Amino acid sequence: MEMAAALRARMLELGFRFNPTPLEAVTHTLPRLIASEPLHPAIRPYLHDADIYACEPGVLAAQFQPTPRTGDRFFFTSCKRQPSQKAGKSSRAVRAAGPGSWHSQGNTTNVKDGAGVKIGEVKKLRYKKHGKFTDWLMDEFSCCSEDAVVGDTQRVLCKIYVSPRAAPDSVARQEDAAAAAAFAPPAPEEPAAAPKRPAPPIAEPPCPKRP
Repeated sequence: MEMAAALRARMLELGFRFNPTPLEAVTHTLPRLIASEPLHPAIRPYLHDADIYACEPGVLAAQFQPTPRTGDRFFFTSCKRQPSQKAGKSSRAVRAAGPGSWHSQGNTTNVKDGAGVKIGEVKKLRYKKHGKFTDWLMDEFSCCSEDAVVGDTQRVLCKIYVSPRAAPDSVARQEDAAAAAAFAPPAPEEPAAAPKRPAPPIAEPPCPKRP
């Protein structure tokens, strides 16, 4: 445990960031999570096993540590499978989460290997609360593996983050900043200043010579 913590600290010093591409997510990270295979000890603490649909994203941000540098949060979770759509029709996912819901933004993007074969999908969703869209966004990565399907649910990797277009006073940005500050490592204490040595006593001037 101490070695893993030391390794993470060293990698942070070297500028480590965890931000997998869609291809990396569906061919490496997600399959290893599904198979319960080990991942690099420097990134495993930033991959959270959690039900992201149990609460709103601002609450999740306060509970789970963001990744270094990017500030994104990654979750290994399960979602209900969407019914198959007829050719030419897109599927727009709507998933309840806390007092609001996640809504898909546009069509699903296929992830293909070097031979052009579909191996996964990426859905982009946005959180809606009290009838208004917020600045919380989510990328949902899924892979075309039978092991990922459990009954009517599918195990997926999700990245939750604040929209880069969010205004500085955005509620989502404020929630994210407050949560990140709570997880920030404490500032190193400055070493106590050594006590000053007392000045040597001033020698009295010699007695004047007698005339």
